[in-house]
Amino acid sequence: MQKQCYRILLVEDDADDRYIMHQAFEELSFTDEVKMFSAGEELNAYLSRLSPNAFPDLIVLDYNMPALNGAELALALKKDAVFRTIPVVLYSTGMSPKMKRDLVESGVLYCYEKGMEYREVLELARSFTNLVRPADVLVTG
Repeated sequence: MQKQCYRILLVEDDADDRYIMHQAFEELSFTDEVKMFSAGEELNAYLSRLSPNAFPDLIVLDYNMPALNGAELALALKKDAVFRTIPVVLYSTGMSPKMKRDLVESGVLYCYEKGMEYREVLELARSFTNLVRPADVLVTG
């Protein structure tokens, strides 16, 4: 039987990036709390089946995805009364300061840089886990 409640839902279209993020969450002992998707449509279908008490604590979206990009998906979630209270963050290899500002003004919690080296990905994953952990159990490097 599949677990219903995950702390973090992550959407990343690149299989290699998903794998590296999985490795980082594994190193942080957090893999059981993260469910990954390869497209925004998969996330939407999954969310539509959840009851509000099973909603995640955080949704992480890759900015650069085909079809429905992370910004479009984030804005759609923030406009939907059912999902707008779920914190959403975006990450990307590149995003203009104006885009970051516009997304935060639209309700996105943070915009992060992806990083190119594993230690940067690990720090990114640590940032995500720290957003969903109580302040007294924050994980530091």
